[in-house]
Amino acid sequence: MGSAEPRSFSRGKRGVAGTMVFTIFDRDALLDGLAEHVAAQKSFQRIGGTDMYNLDRKTPLAIEEWDSAMTKIATNGTAGVASEDAETITRNIAQTATPVYADEIPPFDITISFANEYGQKAVIVIYGVEILNEGSGFSIDNVTSEKACTFVARRVDYMKAVDRTNNASVVQSKSNKSK
Repeated sequence: MGSAEPRSFSRGKRGVAGTMVFTIFDRDALLDGLAEHVAAQKSFQRIGGTDMYNLDRKTPLAIEEWDSAMTKIATNGTAGVASEDAETITRNIAQTATPVYADEIPPFDITISFANEYGQKAVIVIYGVEILNEGSGFSIDNVTSEKACTFVARRVDYMKAVDRTNNASVVQSKSNKSK
């Protein structure tokens, strides 16, 4: 029979997670900002490029269609030695593309700076942010529309005061100053 109260809790890996909420005006600012960076740096690749990500298609690709399309892309329509070169195959398959969804964005860091009218400053940094999913909200009762992205992160440096000279150094606590 025993007690209904828990006896203990197991703890696993530490989790850093949260939600970013964006106000939407006329476009998705996060994806548009990344699209400009991708166009300049060619730093985002998608397997199969945009050919395999046909959003106009009403049904997903069948396994056979995917397999033949990937083979055609990998070999670039050729057979023999060119199709067996691993570097060429990788270059053909991992084509530069533009992210369509926020969860395709590679991991990034977030730095949030705070300042008040008295000149006091603080900073918080979230490292290795990866977006898991996104949701949007629209209402006739509210004039703003929002997009919320949930994320996980590798590490966080919690809010710390910053000295008045704008250095990255952190203000010492009162106990350290008196020594």
